[in-house]
Amino acid sequence: MRVLFLSISLFLIASIFSQSAQEASTLFNEQKYEESSKLYAALLAKRPKDALYNYRYARCNYETGNYELAIEHFITSGNRYPLRDFYLADSYFITYQFDEAIEYFTSYISSSTNEVFTRQAQDKLRQANIASRLIKRVEEVEIIDSIVVSKEDFLKHYQLSKETGQFSIQTVTAPNKKLIDLVTFITQRGDRKIFSDLVDNNARLFTANKLLIGWSKPEYLSKNIFSERDDNYPFLMLDGVTLYFASDNKNSIGGYDIFITRFNSNINDYLTPENIGMPFNSIYNDYMYVVDEAKNVGWFVTDRHQEADKVTVYQFKHRDEKVFVSAKDSDDLIQAAQLKTYKKGSAPVFVSEATQDIQEEPEDIQGDEIIFHVNDTLSYTNSRQFKSAQALKLWHEWNRISENLKKQEAALQSLRTEYLTIEDEKENKRLQTEILSLEKQLINTKLMYNEKIMNIRNEEIKYLRNIK
Repeated sequence: MRVLFLSISLFLIASIFSQSAQEASTLFNEQKYEESSKLYAALLAKRPKDALYNYRYARCNYETGNYELAIEHFITSGNRYPLRDFYLADSYFITYQFDEAIEYFTSYISSSTNEVFTRQAQDKLRQANIASRLIKRVEEVEIIDSIVVSKEDFLKHYQLSKETGQFSIQTVTAPNKKLIDLVTFITQRGDRKIFSDLVDNNARLFTANKLLIGWSKPEYLSKNIFSERDDNYPFLMLDGVTLYFASDNKNSIGGYDIFITRFNSNINDYLTPENIGMPFNSIYNDYMYVVDEAKNVGWFVTDRHQEADKVTVYQFKHRDEKVFVSAKDSDDLIQAAQLKTYKKGSAPVFVSEATQDIQEEPEDIQGDEIIFHVNDTLSYTNSRQFKSAQALKLWHEWNRISENLKKQEAALQSLRTEYLTIEDEKENKRLQTEILSLEKQLINTKLMYNEKIMNIRNEEIKYLRNIK
């Protein structure tokens, strides 16, 4: 009788277990991953080494965002399931374990016959290779504030001084139904705008200059910036040379990344853009990097870990020179790269608007007397204070450019005044041609003017470092 009772009990247990496995499989195939996960967890308690249960439990955790647990059970499941390496690699990628992601994406690509997943894996492998390099040099940032806001309102939270320039954003629907922000940035002087516009299904960056009778015809900003994806969210620093923008191009690690480039007067074009790295960039969308030099603070936006219509606006303390995180182990570095740990900064005390103007560029006061800010803590009031002979030489070159700039501005103003008073159509056309030509010259002179200021500072700072 005891044997019979035991046999019946074992039969019932086996029957119940079979039903649970069937129910878990049904829920899994219906993509009800949260419910299925609970059943597979119970099944694994009885059969912890079962390959199918481990694989499906891992998939459930992957689909519900529990990536660390997914990694553990994907590994236990073995390599008999064709998509195991893809999902395992992606779990490593999402958790910033990029070297492991590279290993398993490579493994999947080498054995896969699924074209759709192979293309995804190849794209992710490219991103993982870039991210693996970037995470080795994570910039140390001081976050002043962060706030979660509606995506459509994020720009309202950029408290910019008037010296920074002006922004406007219009959200449009591309022909492929994708929503795209079209951003216009107008410089502080109001003489130039850089903006994004739709070309087919993608955002492209354009530039135009302010003329007497409106804006010049838009031109592509640069052949070196142009990509096959979206190039958007432009911002030009006060030096007129340094440009930040966002793109999901081939050098992005996921969605929009923030890039930096500088105008080179020798080639009359921008240099090849560089990814500014982590923690500003992530495997999600990061964009609209803006620096207010008058306040020495910056902002950027990210949708990492947010709902579809929400973003986080970060305000940070701006540094002229990068400082990189010195992490004790890889976990600390990952935490810093993900902005889960950072230095807490405080909002700086701003100088009055009456004194802001003299901080932006050198000003010749009288003879050899000057006001020149080398960095945040060092200013010169006499050209003889320069320690670097090269910096002093560049200072005198800047003076000559400054004089030339004043002459060009005066000549342009004279031509514009004459244009308004002349009624002869032929003479007006001649003056218009001269005005357009001089405006182009003036733009180049301003670029040289701002570039020279940067060179002066760089040479002096470099010399001061070497003599310490």
